Amino acid sequence: MHTRWRWVTASTLAAVALSGLAGCEGEKSKAQVAADAGALDAGPALPVVGGKLGAELAEAASGSTEKKGPAAAGGAAGGPPESGVFSASEAAAALPKDVPYKIEVIGDGSEPRAKLAPKIDPKSEQKLDITLGLRMGGPQGLPNLELGVSFKAEKPADAPKEGAAAPAAPTRVIAKITSATLASMSIGGPPKQLADALAKLRGSALRYELSPANVVGNLHFELSKDADPGLQPLIGALGEAITLLTPPLPDKPVGAGAYWMVTDRVVASGAQLPVLRYRVFKIEKVEGGVVSFSVDTRQYAEGADLKLPSPNGEVTMTIDRLDSSGKGTLTWSPSSFAPGVADASQRLQALLVPPGATGQQAAQRSVAQVELTAKFASPAAP
Repeated sequence: MHTRWRWVTASTLAAVALSGLAGCEGEKSKAQVAADAGALDAGPALPVVGGKLGAELAEAASGSTEKKGPAAAGGAAGGPPESGVFSASEAAAALPKDVPYKIEVIGDGSEPRAKLAPKIDPKSEQKLDITLGLRMGGPQGLPNLELGVSFKAEKPADAPKEGAAAPAAPTRVIAKITSATLASMSIGGPPKQLADALAKLRGSALRYELSPANVVGNLHFELSKDADPGLQPLIGALGEAITLLTPPLPDKPVGAGAYWMVTDRVVASGAQLPVLRYRVFKIEKVEGGVVSFSVDTRQYAEGADLKLPSPNGEVTMTIDRLDSSGKGTLTWSPSSFAPGVADASQRLQALLVPPGATGQQAAQRSVAQVELTAKFASPAAP
């Protein structure tokens, strides 16, 4: 496998998560200050260790393992944990295991209000150019990838009996990759071996259901026959981007300025970490049947154990702290399978304790960092 793109293999994912301790300076760098101030607003910056995680690393560097007060492990009663890590019981209380998601309307917005719902023509097709980035552990890895993706509805598995009313059913969607290449390459394009490997992604697909509330569910992916299995994390990241930017819709009329919180479970790309995800969607404007949203995301680990592959078999690390947040904007219309235009960035940083570590060993925590970026746009006219 070509060394310039080995970052997408499972062994590389493990190597990133199990990498050595990141250094901390006494004073924050400009990058750390920007991260604390919400640098995700400025676009897809590379991961940096700042905020609470930066403070935790500073404690580790000084040899201190003492937790400062009860809030270090958990937040306010009934709220998300300050450590970013739920216990199993806390995660179940926040969202029971048998509940796929919940939508809580916080503000109805201004008049005129209307109930939002998808109205998809099952014979239609939506084509998008998607720029996707997945970086782990810092600036190493591929540049962003340019993917052509076609969205279509699949035929229902069972048609209703003649004369029977059809129940509200999810739309089965197939999102198929029609092209794949590196973005922003220099003159001459990518190395032939890499270009050939990416070209073999053509025909790979994501299959999922889009519910009457516009919620993505039952997502799974399939690589094309000749695609390198090491590219599976890329398809997983594409699936996460689609779920992240597809807005679940409340069952009541809403208008401009309305906002609601969606709680669900996903597996964070790169880290392969089960998380509880909170997304707050806000309607910025409604114009000509197109709704413009902003979305803010926070993610919390569902438990403290993170199982990772290694050369000597599976290793279980303990998540001591996790910080994951993101921001995005998107446009959506009822007739579309996916957002028409979207731009989002999401970052995950975790402090990991190696198996069996005690005392000073526990202070030598490693850092896992993953950043997902995605841009959706309609293909340019030929």
